[in-house]
Amino acid sequence: MGRKVEIIEANKGRINRINSQSIERLRVAAYCRVSTDSDEQLESY
Repeated sequence: MGRKVEIIEANKGRINRINSQSIERLRVAAYCRVSTDSDEQLESY
């Protein structure tokens, strides 16, 4: 007997519950570099 498979696609964005409009999400990343007076830091990039 064949089975019925239902594929649920992933949501690309979020949906605003108030007006049911799609909200796009911006993907961001943070980068921070801390410098010291160490000799190893003088030659690093």
